[in-house]
Amino acid sequence: MIIAEVSYLASPEDVQAQRPAHRAFLATLFERHILLASGPKTSGNGGILVVRDGITQPELEALLAEDPFITSGVGQYSFTEFRTAQLAPELTKAS
Repeated sequence: MIIAEVSYLASPEDVQAQRPAHRAFLATLFERHILLASGPKTSGNGGILVVRDGITQPELEALLAEDPFITSGVGQYSFTEFRTAQLAPELTKAS
């Protein structure tokens, strides 16, 4: 499983201008059962994506290269990959 963290590189106004397109892009990843969860950090300085098992980091990086936050230059991603030791049963339905 991968946690992807987006950090903002631009002003809040520039980030906000890209947010609708970014969320529409993420909706396509939910439809494809790639994402389990997404949302902004409560600190306001970025966001988090929780990616299901079975997607590799190189695959995820290729997908996220099309994210409007990336293509517009307002954000950049970092990744933390981990082995799932336990998973809530309701999350296994997303795989």
